[in-house]
Amino acid sequence: MAQNLNYKVPESYAYDDKESNRKELGLLYTWEAAKNACPPGWHLATDSEWSMLVANFGGMDKASEALKSVSGWIENGNGTDSSGFNALPAGIRRNGGYDVLGAMGFWWTSTPADGQGKAWGWNFSYGGPGEKPLKTKAFRFDGPVSHAKSVRCVRD
Repeated sequence: MAQNLNYKVPESYAYDDKESNRKELGLLYTWEAAKNACPPGWHLATDSEWSMLVANFGGMDKASEALKSVSGWIENGNGTDSSGFNALPAGIRRNGGYDVLGAMGFWWTSTPADGQGKAWGWNFSYGGPGEKPLKTKAFRFDGPVSHAKSVRCVRD
């Protein structure tokens, strides 16, 4: 998919609980919700599929530039979207609150992590305050399944 999933299911959230954020950003999903939210004929991307995507666009040090959207990222941390993936900085929902809109985008994989109650995800960030030249990287991380992150589905 070339946009964040925007299909309302239990445990899916519009950023700041504002429905107006859904159109551009899609919804944020807990891991359990994410695993069941993709439409028929599609599936939540695996960690291996994300790894291949990042590798195909230059690896962890370079892929975010090609994968990130051309607007929406703070401090001009936009990408080129030469991939057509259009990664948006939709932030995260954790501990009942919302954070890092405009600075980071987080996406679930369907792959559980070794830690109890964690699953693998990927994120892109805008870089850091005052970082010159601005460096944006792709990061793989294991995160609590209770957090709500963006979802991209892959055609079966």
